[in-house]
Amino acid sequence: MHTLIAANSRFFPQAEQIERFFELLTTDYYFRIISGEPFQPGLRIIKPSGRFRTVTDQFTGETWSIPGFDRVNVDTVSDVRRTIEGLEHYSVLASGEWPSESHPMRLLTTDASPFDGSYLCEASCQIRPKPVSKSCWNEIAYPNVHAVPHFAECCERESATGIFSHPWTGKLIEVPNAGCARFWIEFEFGKFLLPQMTDSLNLLSPPTVSAIEECFETGFVQGWRFN
Repeated sequence: MHTLIAANSRFFPQAEQIERFFELLTTDYYFRIISGEPFQPGLRIIKPSGRFRTVTDQFTGETWSIPGFDRVNVDTVSDVRRTIEGLEHYSVLASGEWPSESHPMRLLTTDASPFDGSYLCEASCQIRPKPVSKSCWNEIAYPNVHAVPHFAECCERESATGIFSHPWTGKLIEVPNAGCARFWIEFEFGKFLLPQMTDSLNLLSPPTVSAIEECFETGFVQGWRFN
C-alpha cells in the first residue's frame, strides 16, 4: 500500500529541499533507515542511465526501446544533494521503519484491527520532467468514465482532479488538485496494512503534513495507490 502526497502540477523542488526532507524524517520523526537486510536496500537514488534496450514482441515481431536506469546507493542523507543536483528525472528512496511511538498515520490489519508494532516503510521523493498522473482506481469496478490517465502516465491534458478508490470499500474518491504532478512523495507500508480512514484520503497526521509543506514551501494534497 502506497500513501502519496503531491504538490501542484508544476512545482519542482530544489535538491537541498529533497535532502532536508529526509533529514526531517530521520531526525524529527525518528524514521530509521535500514540497509543490508532482506528487502531493505537502504538509501539510494534511481536515475535515467541514457541507455536503452530493445525489446521484440515474439508474436508480432514489433520492436520498441525501453530506457535504462542507474541505481546509486548512498551512505548518508548528506550525500543526496550532490547526487541529484541538476537532474530533472530521478527517485530518492529510503527503506526503514517508524517506531510505534512516532507513527505518521494510523494503520490497520486486513481484519481492521489496530497494528501497534513498528511500521516497515519505504519513503521516496519522485521527480519527473513533465507532469504525470497521480490517479489510481479500481478500473474493474469503475471503468474510466473520467478519461484520465493511469498512475504515472503522462498528462497530455492535465486534470485538476485525482481519481482514487477507497482502500476498504472500493468507493470512488475524487481529490481536487491531485490529478497530475511533476513531484510527489510516497510512503509505502508493508505487511498488507491499510490506513484507518472514513471517506477522506487525508491520511497522514496533520503535524507531518505541515512539516513537509514547510520543508518544500508549498501545499500538498493526498491520495493513495496499490501495487
